[in-house]
Amino acid sequence: MDIRLLIYFKTIVKHRQFTRAAEELHISQPSLSNAIKGLEQELGCKLFERSTKKLILTEPGQILYRHACKVLVHFENIHKEMSDAKNVGAGNISIGMIESYRYFIAPIINRFKKAYPNIHIKIREMGPKEIERSLKNYDIHIGITSKKNDEEEYDYKPIFQERYVLITPINHSFEPLSNIDITDLKNEMFIHSLEGFEVRNAINKTCQEAGFTPNFEYEAESLETARSLVEAGLGLSIVPESFMEHYPIKKVKLVYLNNHLPKRTVYFVYQSQRYLLPAIKDFMKIAADYSPLKRI
Repeated sequence: MDIRLLIYFKTIVKHRQFTRAAEELHISQPSLSNAIKGLEQELGCKLFERSTKKLILTEPGQILYRHACKVLVHFENIHKEMSDAKNVGAGNISIGMIESYRYFIAPIINRFKKAYPNIHIKIREMGPKEIERSLKNYDIHIGITSKKNDEEEYDYKPIFQERYVLITPINHSFEPLSNIDITDLKNEMFIHSLEGFEVRNAINKTCQEAGFTPNFEYEAESLETARSLVEAGLGLSIVPESFMEHYPIKKVKLVYLNNHLPKRTVYFVYQSQRYLLPAIKDFMKIAADYSPLKRI
């Protein structure tokens, strides 16, 4: 089956008519119609129910469309990987990273650029789910995430491990304390950051074992937003320790929890079957060597 026919077929499904599809493909409508008739003859089934208003996919057409989308993505990704393979020492590296890693990335890039001055680096901040989706779509080469799953298509390489800490407003009753027990949080309001779903589950479990359910009053898009809500006295939040170590403004108080919450591991993640430029492997090595939080 010619890959060109799958492109034609997918474009027709997109527009639900031959005229607009032919315009996008820059071919004549009769040529497009003949190509699809030939595809139907090759497969031995009708792909479209034709009416005066629009085209409707038949059941075989729906099956072909599902597979065509996957094949065309893989076809496009072949070109991307071949381009990467040709551009050793040059080209582009795209990185998707969680918000909290922003405090490490600048000095790492500075060291990397000394070895690879001709490589252009694109950095995007995104959540763990978006990182996985971007890896699957080949929109990024590698991700930096705090969430690990068991899917075989991804490989994870730990960078560093750290504690979670509690942050409170300056005028809070915990302000003079350096450590508290989990039971001290019974009547407190929590502000949750979307980056920390794992720790939220851990807090829920720990608090319930201590005899109460924590009150998550607010949900913030980012750690920065969570911290600003804490500053305003709207509640407390639990954040990665590195976030506070690198944040210069002292408008909140850091307090350690005596109870053992699971530590947070930050990983590189990449597709296990994708070709990785030597430069990307060197970037990961530089990042692992640089990290000041080597607690793995």
